[in-house]
Amino acid sequence: MTDTPVARDAQPSSGDKFRDALLVGAAVYLCSIFGILTSPPGVLAAYWPTNAMLLGILLRRGRPPNWRDWMAAVTGYLLSDLVMPHSLLKGVLLTSTNLPGVITGYLIFSRMPEAYRSLRHPRAMPRFVLGVLGAATASGAAGIFVNPVLFGGSHAYGFAFWFCSELVSYIGILPVLLTMPDLRRWMKDHRRRADWPTWRHLRLDHFAPLLAFAVSLGLGVQWGGPGAILYAVPAMLWCALTYSLFATSGITLFFCMWTLLAIASGVLHIGASVESPLAVMSLRVGLSLTALAPLTVASVMMARNELLERLQHAASHDFLTHVLNRSGFLAQADALLATPQLLRRPVAVLMMDIDHFKKVNDTYGHDGGDQVLVGFAAVVQACLRSGDVLGRLGGEEFAVLLPGCGAADAQAIAQRICDAFADHTISLADGRQVRNTVSIGACCAPRIENDIAAMLSAADAALYRAKEAGRNRVALAPA
Repeated sequence: MTDTPVARDAQPSSGDKFRDALLVGAAVYLCSIFGILTSPPGVLAAYWPTNAMLLGILLRRGRPPNWRDWMAAVTGYLLSDLVMPHSLLKGVLLTSTNLPGVITGYLIFSRMPEAYRSLRHPRAMPRFVLGVLGAATASGAAGIFVNPVLFGGSHAYGFAFWFCSELVSYIGILPVLLTMPDLRRWMKDHRRRADWPTWRHLRLDHFAPLLAFAVSLGLGVQWGGPGAILYAVPAMLWCALTYSLFATSGITLFFCMWTLLAIASGVLHIGASVESPLAVMSLRVGLSLTALAPLTVASVMMARNELLERLQHAASHDFLTHVLNRSGFLAQADALLATPQLLRRPVAVLMMDIDHFKKVNDTYGHDGGDQVLVGFAAVVQACLRSGDVLGRLGGEEFAVLLPGCGAADAQAIAQRICDAFADHTISLADGRQVRNTVSIGACCAPRIENDIAAMLSAADAALYRAKEAGRNRVALAPA
């Protein structure tokens, strides 16, 4: 996790900058068309997503926007006004109210630490609210001057209208963009996770909060009344306690857009007139405040879950080598061996002990010995397959569980580790070079019949035979 304002990636090429600018312009154009098409009579837009979408895109790219991006954004704004059609003067004036909020929001959010900007910190929501208030205030300030020119209204109404419109848009859309996972990284983690629930393992309680949310929206349409917009709040809080922050943000965005568009189209009747400007502004502010409740709960839950994961990782992993410790290795091995797909497949266990490790500590000190342990763990991990389990059982003793691995493959992997570590040179902090060897005992079984402790015991006995035979070698336990 970084505390720098916005992570700086490698400098993109001119072609990449041009392509990114085109994407910015296209996003602004499409979002603006959506806002204009959904506008009820007499109102600029029932829901204006463009500014929040543009701000989210600029924040997620990891590099500051350049002049191409701003030119593309202005072009997208103006083209949408001309296509709909609006006059060029009106398009220029409306664009002048859109950009100040985006620029102000970028200046505020880009200076936040990553944990706050992505809403993963327990105290992130107050900063998020201050950020959107700043962006909405900048838009409102621009509305002070534009509203009398375009609509003949007062300066105060211009500020209030643009402020309320932008507030509900930023609160609804920004969390989705700021918490959206990286697709490539998400797919990579998805493929790695063996415990990822498949459709066969999904239960009704996975969908219950979402179903409750849909039912609450339906009840609001069916019954109507002033309290109809609040029917979904309990369901959204349930979603916040159940789903990820990104999913909750998407649900909250849908709630804001659905409510505004349903009221504007007459699908949702709240028993009060929303034709007056004050009623529209009151509705938008109320929706903004309502959306903050599930977002805050989801943000706090995410921070709590990440803290629990870090504590669990610390409890199950070795602090020095960052591989599993004894308890973590045994727990993960037991869970893996209980997997139905592995019950009829061969399995192997390796016990490894670094040769003459006491001499390493005596010669190079405990810091040198620690570096040898770290280097050995890195060598072993590079020699293993995806799905193999490595753990440090204590001192210089390590163990590996090789699921679905027969005797020949297990011996080949063990020998690869033995040869790789013997050829590996470890550079100490003082510049000295250390080379060492490892002895390995292997226990193989054609199928899982014994618990992990029995296999470790057999592999440990083979390890001692490797030590007695001269070290720096692999010994197999009897079949």
